[in-house]
Amino acid sequence: MHTFPTMTASQVIAEIDFLAPQERKAVFNHVHALEESMIPESFLRAIAEAERGEFIEMRDEYFHTPPVTA
Repeated sequence: MHTFPTMTASQVIAEIDFLAPQERKAVFNHVHALEESMIPESFLRAIAEAERGEFIEMRDEYFHTPPVTA
């Protein structure tokens, strides 16, 4: 296990600001991947369905009797 000095978020951001553009991009990609791993799979599926235009109109009565989809 590695032991690293403790840094605040402000210190980390300041260090990132000094990186070369390609290195900043690598940090961004890594953070983005971490964020995506925290998003529930069901939400990602819903986003994909919405992007394909697969919507169901929501009405109050659907909460008692959900519509049947193909």
